[in-house]
Amino acid sequence: MKILLISCGDVATEAGLRFLAAGHQVTAWRRNGGKLPPSFTGHSVDLLEPEAWPEIDPETDIVLLTPVPATRDVDGYDRGYLQVARRLVETLVTSCPGLQRLIYVSSSAVTGGTEGQWANESSPLAPTRPTSQILAETELLLADSGLPLTILRASGIYGPGRTRLIDLVRNGTARLPRTSHWTNRIHRDDLAAAIVHVAALGNRAESLYIATDSEPAQLADVYRFLAEELEEKSPEIEAESHASRRSADRRLNNARLLASGFIPRFPSYREGYKSILAGDSTRHE
Repeated sequence: MKILLISCGDVATEAGLRFLAAGHQVTAWRRNGGKLPPSFTGHSVDLLEPEAWPEIDPETDIVLLTPVPATRDVDGYDRGYLQVARRLVETLVTSCPGLQRLIYVSSSAVTGGTEGQWANESSPLAPTRPTSQILAETELLLADSGLPLTILRASGIYGPGRTRLIDLVRNGTARLPRTSHWTNRIHRDDLAAAIVHVAALGNRAESLYIATDSEPAQLADVYRFLAEELEEKSPEIEAESHASRRSADRRLNNARLLASGFIPRFPSYREGYKSILAGDSTRHE
């Protein structure tokens, strides 16, 4: 198959390497194409300047869209997600009549839920922030495009080079929440593997999968685990509750993705963080 990776950062690069290993051809767009693996057909592309986009091979089979915000405000999300998606739809409709699938990596930030409620693909869109509202609008735009689409709604991505919680425990600034704080995450490698898995499903692929590991966890439990692995002192309880700062307190269900035949390498945070601490893989800069 011919694969096109649009906005090819860490996750997409890992997926692209897996596509290559499976014998597929990989073309990738990135602002700085020089950072792409030499095994990719790379292009330096500013997605915010669609008039300068390269032509897309009409025989492209799979397009992977993993956009990033232009800036970390609403306007930056609108330009980096919604406007890019709108232009991409227009381009693919006219240039790729044989497209097998557009895979879009979205965010679980569009999903609601509180007090430990379980959420899955049937849960309504319930973004709680203006930026996550843009993410929801991007999903809706792509869903209405008529293109063969699968949305992977990813939970918190962690992995090599994504060590915020580890760093907080190491430097002693981690604090155990006073109230319930359910967290959901997926290792970078499992998200990349899920992308390749969905592409291989062909017409059997669903339009939406929750991409998360098999064990939602209380943040306090994750901190305690990391402290033990790092042989550091267990974090103290926070001085006052900061529950109002948290966008959600719900658990994500990955049953649909598992039912499709996907087997995660890291079914919980324990396996994933042990792999990171062992230095098993590196981040693609």
